[in-house]
Amino acid sequence: MTYTEEPVRPTWLDGLERVHRLTSREYEVFLLLVKGSSNQELADSLSLTERTVRAHLTQILQKLELGSRLEACLLSYAHSSRLHA
Repeated sequence: MTYTEEPVRPTWLDGLERVHRLTSREYEVFLLLVKGSSNQELADSLSLTERTVRAHLTQILQKLELGSRLEACLLSYAHSSRLHA
């Protein structure tokens, strides 16, 4: 018996089509998510407060229609891979 079903595409990948919705600062935070940095590490690297980073992350999740930071990290990786391909 042969398994012929096509693999299911994760729904978070649809966020790639929505990256253009991010402001320039949200985009900066989004790109840094690929490193797996904590909110404080992101804040330090961007000279922001941790609270501001949390606010940006909230907006990123909403604009990209994602359910978790993990999905945002995975999407950041997929997006970065596309940029460097």
